[in-house]
Amino acid sequence: MRLAFWRREKAGKKEVKPSDILDSVSIIRARLARRVRDIEARERELFEQVVRAHMERDKERAVMYAEELAELRRALRRLVHANLLLEGVFYRIEAIKDLQDAGRVILPLKEILAMASQEIRGVAPAAADELDKLVNMVEDLSVEVGGFSEPVIAETKLSDEARKILEEASAIAAQRRSEKSLG
Repeated sequence: MRLAFWRREKAGKKEVKPSDILDSVSIIRARLARRVRDIEARERELFEQVVRAHMERDKERAVMYAEELAELRRALRRLVHANLLLEGVFYRIEAIKDLQDAGRVILPLKEILAMASQEIRGVAPAAADELDKLVNMVEDLSVEVGGFSEPVIAETKLSDEARKILEEASAIAAQRRSEKSLG
């Protein structure tokens, strides 16, 4: 009896091309960029609410907004970090694509070098050995198409961030209050 996943594996076998991956990564990066813009707009709104709460001397509401803003900034940093990681992936996949294109050129060169080595083996053995070394180098080049390292995600402290937001908002609120009382 065959299991369902065996059938799916055979039917689902499809060659994945670097250009397909590049297209997918580009779409995801565009979505992330849109999400970043939305969060940045919300971040500005929340900061203004923190400032307003300070101007009204409503500490509880200011703390609540500052905590929410700190969480939003943390999410924003993660999105920006993910977008940067995807940008790195994009460039690496482009490099692989370029190397594959180079592989199409190198493969015939490798065969030509091997034929040249065979032709001169009896006449110039030292040169034939050097050509063999060159063929091996070309083969090694084709094997050494890179790997991806694991990303490191930096952790942030929410309470410190919220404290900084409160201090910044407090200073702006004090400045606006003094401008308001003078004006």
